[in-house]
Amino acid sequence: TVNNSAEIWNPDTGTWTVGASGVQARLYHSMALLLPDATVMVGGGGAPGPQNNLNFELYYPPYLFAAGGTLAPRLSIDSAPTVLDIGRTFGIDVSGGSAARVVMVKSGSVTHSWNMEQRFVELTFNASGGHLNVQAPTRAADAPPGFYMLFVLDAAGVPSVAKIVRVNI
Repeated sequence: TVNNSAEIWNPDTGTWTVGASGVQARLYHSMALLLPDATVMVGGGGAPGPQNNLNFELYYPPYLFAAGGTLAPRLSIDSAPTVLDIGRTFGIDVSGGSAARVVMVKSGSVTHSWNMEQRFVELTFNASGGHLNVQAPTRAADAPPGFYMLFVLDAAGVPSVAKIVRVNI
């Protein structure tokens, strides 16, 4: 038997919620990867095994939807730097509403159902209208060099489409 259901952890309540189910069995060599549009690409699996799935599915997490089931409105990052230096502040311009959070998620490196690169970094910021002054991580250990997705989230937890930024050495 195969479990195709997404499971969503809520750190505030310490509980798991069962989400939508995938169509294909994702067995050995499967993967899931967060994409810049905040969907999750789920793919592969089964080689060797009873199935050999050389395909992908896109999972649309609940945070992308409004209460009525339609896609939720999203903030837009209108401008952001392409390169960040540890310890420096940087500016981004946002439209479509007010930002409640700014986060970076490391680009993934996934195999055998294990993502060895995904890292979530919460950033502090202050806002002046649609302009945000954001503090980059102050320690390289918190954000190792490489490429990250920079998201802005609204008060409902709906993320923008990410801008890709490189964190320098």
